[in-house]
Amino acid sequence: MIIKVYVSCCGGDKAIAVVDEAMKQAGVEGQVEIVKDLAEMAKAGIMSTPAIKINDRLMGSGRIPKVSDLVSWLVEAAAKSK
Repeated sequence: MIIKVYVSCCGGDKAIAVVDEAMKQAGVEGQVEIVKDLAEMAKAGIMSTPAIKINDRLMGSGRIPKVSDLVSWLVEAAAKSK
């Protein structure tokens, strides 16, 4: 599973911490990539940050999701990849 966290100036550290905590709670493994390059964000269609993609599916943009929501998304993505 690949989790991309798109961050610019605001909320980046908190978004990364939420992803880390959700992965622990969900008991899933994955590769977390932090994207800070604005050109890369534009190429990926990210219009506001922080944003999170799981396996290339945009799960949230412009806000930091709740840990419980992210846990659900991770469990769902893990089930689909089996």
